[in-house]
Amino acid sequence: MLQDSTYSKRKEASGQGWREHFVNQLAASKTQSVGEAVSQCLSYVTLSNFASVDEMQILHQAAMDVKIQSSNSNLQENTNDGTHVMGATVAAHHNCTRYSVEQLLNSNAKAISALFLHRLLRFLDGSSHWEEEGEEEVCEPIEEIMLELGRMVFGHADWTDSTVKWYTEPDHTGTLHPEPKVNIYDVGGFFKKHEDGMDMTLLVVLNDSFAGGGTAFYCHHDDDNDGESVSKLPDRVERAESGTAIIWGAYMKHMGLPITSGQRSIFVGSFDLEENVENESNV
Repeated sequence: MLQDSTYSKRKEASGQGWREHFVNQLAASKTQSVGEAVSQCLSYVTLSNFASVDEMQILHQAAMDVKIQSSNSNLQENTNDGTHVMGATVAAHHNCTRYSVEQLLNSNAKAISALFLHRLLRFLDGSSHWEEEGEEEVCEPIEEIMLELGRMVFGHADWTDSTVKWYTEPDHTGTLHPEPKVNIYDVGGFFKKHEDGMDMTLLVVLNDSFAGGGTAFYCHHDDDNDGESVSKLPDRVERAESGTAIIWGAYMKHMGLPITSGQRSIFVGSFDLEENVENESNV
């Protein structure tokens, strides 16, 4: 049992290839676990070396091929460049094109996307991890930590036998495009502050050939819903190196910060994991 004022505040947790990052330092340090903090949008988790160089290159090039084809066709607006409708305005992003893996990219990109989801779920059920030299040991087995994270974020324990429901958004013609997507940010490109509204978001950084950028996170209790890109300083900015995955919960406010040179490429998808319930009406 916790005593009112005598409990010890915890530090950011870490293990083999993964690390927790507090967004709200005070509130997150008072939580009992990584799962509690992530589910309450007080922290997020990074997974190092999540994607291989080949996987990153295939995804990035697949999106670039579509981008070039669209440009060569003299399209003024890409049909895949939809507005994020979860609490965002029509001008949700600038100089950022979004390419639905399932609808627009090639079969190799689709296979890697499926592999990313499989890899993430294996990590969350404690059956897979990434080795990282010099990583601190944790006080509990990874299985216990990640299983609790999954239970608290998804609302149930059997996510290995569940249905994935990806966030879907319309383009300017009304055509629906599901995530995951590859986002390409050109110079000055950004994505305004928003919430994803799904159980979990997975973001994988695909390249390092840009300056600026990064993902800014804001405390979930911030009532600033105006969507302005510079309305409030972020509580934490993550500029992870390529190959790193970042995961966070449903209502974590975040934005893609403007890049100042080069081109930034990320794989991103928000999803619910709906428990498969057997029909017992005939029992």
